[in-house]
Amino acid sequence: MFAGFIVFDAKAQPTESNNIKILESKEIWPGESHSAFTDLERFQDKWYCAFRIGKGHAGKGDYGRIRVIVSDDGQSWRSSALIQTDGVDLRDAKLSVTPSGELLLNSCEYRVDNDREDIRNNTSVVYRSKNGTDWSKAKQIADKGYWLWQTSWLGETGYSLGYQWGNSDATRFYRTADGEKYELLVDHIRPPGDRSNEHAMFFDLKGSAHMLLRRDNARSKTGGYALLGKAEPPYTDWEWRRLNITLGGPSMLQLPDGRVIACVRRYAGENHRNWGSQWTELGWIDTQNAIYKPVAKLPSGGDSSYAGLVFYDGLLWVSYYSSHEGSTSIYLAKIRVEELK
Repeated sequence: MFAGFIVFDAKAQPTESNNIKILESKEIWPGESHSAFTDLERFQDKWYCAFRIGKGHAGKGDYGRIRVIVSDDGQSWRSSALIQTDGVDLRDAKLSVTPSGELLLNSCEYRVDNDREDIRNNTSVVYRSKNGTDWSKAKQIADKGYWLWQTSWLGETGYSLGYQWGNSDATRFYRTADGEKYELLVDHIRPPGDRSNEHAMFFDLKGSAHMLLRRDNARSKTGGYALLGKAEPPYTDWEWRRLNITLGGPSMLQLPDGRVIACVRRYAGENHRNWGSQWTELGWIDTQNAIYKPVAKLPSGGDSSYAGLVFYDGLLWVSYYSSHEGSTSIYLAKIRVEELK
């Protein structure tokens, strides 16, 4: 169901607020033709960042690969793995740690050369690693044609939203106990015909699930304003409200003091078709009132966003990609967030 839509001016491009300080933002992986769509994870006392490398953002003949890089200190990075599948575009690498202590990588085998004809043949896959270097072979998961963007864990159970798009627009919500076998929990969890896809999710201290969902309804009365969803265990009944912005590549987490912060792609004039007026932004999310408030613009522009967020040792660590310095490269930002008084 939908709650009321709240009008709020979030079109300004902020630099910093008095409770957010960007301590550092630097390129950590140059040299590829196009590096994008990141995620970040802390695993076995090291930092891991995964992202797609390819010729460009997407296109026929562009068979993307997944690069995993590792760092002991977040400063110096080295390649840990290069994952590829012949004839498909591997996209949207998302990292998590399973209950058994393995590093899990979600991705999708995108049949990019047959986008319109074989859209339902795209396959979600996972890779597993005990050490971040040696990875299993791809394991196909869930239902064919559904793109599972990431896995979010609560105790011993992981949850993931799978989506289709275009004329096959649909969503399915899955759960897993091991990151390899995904079972259908809810078929079509959000309003029908809503063209929603990429998501971010966290579970609060009470066990409630919160989901931030991208929408691409350019022709609807509310444009492509994002959705904010909430569900109580067993997460089969979701309430949806429209957020006050259009966004892409959502990432979201809850800080120790209870505040919710997101990192998203923003569009000037909410026009997602204009690459020249996009940037990567941090903002607060008021989950009670479905309001997003921009708080800090990361050094970014053009083809940009798709962040990974980790709160560690009192700092917010953010991986993202951007083309504001020419080539499309991977960046890491360290953010100090003032605690509530």
